[in-house]
Amino acid sequence: MGTGITHSTSVARYGDVPMIQGYDGDALLSQLEALTAPQRRAFSTACAEVLLLHFASVSTVGHSAGTEECERVVHFCWDAVERGALESGPSETVDLLQAGLEEILSEDEEGELEAMEHVIAGAYYALASSRAGDASRAELVAKNLYEAADYTILADPATDLADPNARREILASDVVQWALSAIVRIHDLVATRTFQGDVCAVEISQVRELVSRGTGMR
Repeated sequence: MGTGITHSTSVARYGDVPMIQGYDGDALLSQLEALTAPQRRAFSTACAEVLLLHFASVSTVGHSAGTEECERVVHFCWDAVERGALESGPSETVDLLQAGLEEILSEDEEGELEAMEHVIAGAYYALASSRAGDASRAELVAKNLYEAADYTILADPATDLADPNARREILASDVVQWALSAIVRIHDLVATRTFQGDVCAVEISQVRELVSRGTGMR
């Protein structure tokens, strides 16, 4: 099944699976449009939680700048998944949460947020997706998950960007391959669940357990 993630047909491999060759937002968007709104809400929230759990600590100054706000957003978005529609909660809360994230991003004039910028952006788009299960916003959460991993390698002093093979090596890095695999696994998991009715809470717990375990890739 397609998820906007392209696997290599060559011998290049990541662990026991083919190396993932890149992030294709357009292809992922098409796959997300084929899901239901509840599934898209779950996908975007799960990706935002992966960002929070695994990339917030990568930043130094930025870690303390937005972690609590993103935690509140993730909690709110999972509640929205369980309720089935954001109309169950006050729209003022969404506006307030989004305004808080926007303020943090606007104050980062020196780029001190580092990878945390992507964590915050992912939380912002997860909130936007939770309004109506919007596919384009859900794709942007996944994009920020990929970009957070990419930034982590780019910011590593050991990365030599002058090397003509640098982009290939960045893509092949454990962190980037892990993030791309996370997107695939989250998509596949939410696509087999409905997030409706009596089983919704159980299905949310199943997804969050995978997220908390690092999505099973490390």
